Formats: sequence, structure tokens, C-alpha cells
Amino acid sequence: MTDRQDRFDEAFFERYYGDPDTRVADQGDADRIAGLIGGWVNYMELPVRRILDAGCGIGLLREPLLRHFPQAHYDGLEFSAYLCARFGWTPGSVADHTASAPYDLVVCHDVLQYLDDRAAARAIANLGRLCRGALYLSVLTERDWRHAADQSRTDDSVYRRSGEWYRRRLKRLFKHIGGGVYVRRGLEPILWELEMPWQ
Repeated sequence: MTDRQDRFDEAFFERYYGDPDTRVADQGDADRIAGLIGGWVNYMELPVRRILDAGCGIGLLREPLLRHFPQAHYDGLEFSAYLCARFGWTPGSVADHTASAPYDLVVCHDVLQYLDDRAAARAIANLGRLCRGALYLSVLTERDWRHAADQSRTDDSVYRRSGEWYRRRLKRLFKHIGGGVYVRRGLEPILWELEMPWQ
């Protein structure tokens, strides 16, 4: 269904990211997301030298992330053959991508809803292998679709699962610290009690 590569062509990205009348996100959105990620990760004093943007799309997060982590190297991973040819991203899927070394920061923004249950579960397990530090994860859930998404602009041809479906799988590998930012289990950043949603 939605995880076919040919679906993510030029027309798809023009509709959802190019045309101001139909796009779901723009550079301002990316700047705010990068600010959230940068704020949390820098607050925890986690060193970031390697960033993986898994499902990087047109690359809106690249520059703002590098402003927050100027010493880091950014790798963009993208399933769309069209975007890989246009921007030079690494082709592949977060469900099975391998790397020579894990990343300090992995971003997976609005990707997992395009994978069926089996592939999405594999992707979450793979995020645990790819990430040694912080993970930023956002994904459209069934509740988001009903209560938060602008349905006139948001792609509805996706797998809408419950938030609990994701939380069950993520908590095996990560601790959520708020705002979609997770830290790898085993890391113990110094946070005040009320900053820790897992308490």
C-alpha cells in the first residue's frame, strides 16, 4: 500500500512540501523542530558528532540541525528514488538500513506511518541499533489524525496505529524525555524529577 517507492515521486513532494496551498510543512516548521531537538539534546549535554535523518525528505531539517550541532556530520537517508537522485541522499529504508557506526542523534520524522506493522516494528528495532544517543521520533497516530492533523493537507494514505502500539516497542530501547525526544536505554542524563515523563 503506502510503502511503494514509486509513490514518493516529484508530484508527491510538490504537493506536501512545495505548493504553499497544499503543503503540510515548511522551513519554519523544520526550524522549530530542530530547535526542540537541539534544546533538549544540548541541555542534556549529549555530544553529537554524527546525525542520521532517517526519511529526510527534501532536507528541511539539515541546516537547522547543523546550526544546533555545528561539529556534526549529517547523513540523509531517503526511500524516494526521486529525492535521492535530486539531492544525493543515501537510498534506503529505516527498516533495514545499516551503518558502519551508530549515530549520536537519529531523527525519524513522519516516516513510520508509511510502513506496514511488520516493517514499522523492524524499523523501531533498527533505530535501536542505529542510535547510541538521542532519538527524535514523530509519527502520525490514529488519535493525531482525529484530533490534531489538518486533514485537508495531511496524507491520509498511511497506516494509522495507536500511540500505545509505538510506545510498547520504543520503551524496550529508549526512554522518552518529552517532546518526541528519546534517549537510548543505558544513558542516564542528569534531569530533575519533573523533567522525566517516565517517572
